[in-house]
Parts: sequence; C-alpha cells; structure tokens
Amino acid sequence: MAGCSAEKGPPQEGEVFQVVDGDTIRLTGGFTVRYLGIDTPELTSSRSFEKGLAQAAKQANSELTRGRKLRLEYDEERYDQYNRLLAYVFLPDGQMLNEELVRQGLARVLVVFPNIRYQALLILAQQQAITARRGWWRELPQAQEPFYVANTRTRRFHRPACPGGKKIAQPNRLILKTPLEAYWQGFSPCRRCQP
Repeated sequence: MAGCSAEKGPPQEGEVFQVVDGDTIRLTGGFTVRYLGIDTPELTSSRSFEKGLAQAAKQANSELTRGRKLRLEYDEERYDQYNRLLAYVFLPDGQMLNEELVRQGLARVLVVFPNIRYQALLILAQQQAITARRGWWRELPQAQEPFYVANTRTRRFHRPACPGGKKIAQPNRLILKTPLEAYWQGFSPCRRCQP
C-alpha cells in the first residue's frame, strides 16, 4: 500500500502489519489506525479481569484481521492527537470490526464528538453484549453511589463528587441510577473518578 499524501488523503483500505491491541492496528505502509467509537481495556492494566479482557480483545482483533484486506471509513476527524488515523474498520464481508468487538463484549462504546456516525449501531451492539453477559459484561457493574451524573454532550458519566461531574452545565446534565444504566445508554466512565 502506498503512503498517504496530502492530495490523496488517508488510505481507504489496507492490510494489517501489526495488531497493537484490541482497538489499534498498524497497516503496511506505516499508518496506525485507532478504531472509532470503541475502547478496549489496556494491556498494561493492573486489574487482572481487565488485563485478561485486553489480551482477549487483542487476540480477537488478530484473528479477525489476519491476512485480510480491510476497508477504512472515516468520520468528522481523521487523526487523533497522536497522529493515528481514526476509522471504522470493515472486513471483506462488510462486517464492521468496531461493532463486532463491542458485540463480543471485548470493547465498550466510547463516543467522542463529533465522530458519531455509527453511535446508535455501536450502542445497540453494547446492549446485546450486556444482555448476553459477554466479556466485559460477564459480571454486571454494581452501583456504589446513590446516583451518577452523565454529560449528554461529552457522553461521559461520573460519580456525584467528581469535579468533572460537578462542572456539567445544567442543559447537558443527566442523573442516572446505576453504572449499568449509563452503559446501556452509551455513556463511558470518567477516567478520573472511574465510576
């Protein structure tokens, strides 16, 4: 695959050179692709459950992409702050890899505005994984707070005492009873307070 030039834009397809983790690949030609709309656990997690899921997500990513030509579809933003391509990745049969990893319970929905083209599809896949108790959802998250505060603009949810949650403007503020309710609606946990 030829390199990207400013005139041609980012590649529309590619083959995997390396699977970095559950939601990141490197293509032949040097491009690093971060899957849009999802987040998998970090391989460096200190929590054994998350570390096991991270390894399972990387393995599934490898098995699904190995030896296949992938189609890349972009949303509003093409690159992240690390200069990685941001893409929805499609297998030759048309299956979206981002969606499949969520459906298997190996990834959670991570909505980052303005990249919301497939938000509803990814949330539906997450609801299916929750219902089937797959992967991340094998044990459903339990409420540890009397309520949670969600931001409808950023799609993050917080513990009530979290400074990030306290700063949410009233029109964007939503009160949720449990973390499961937040995940069901496609909210992602605040990295600071980790609800």
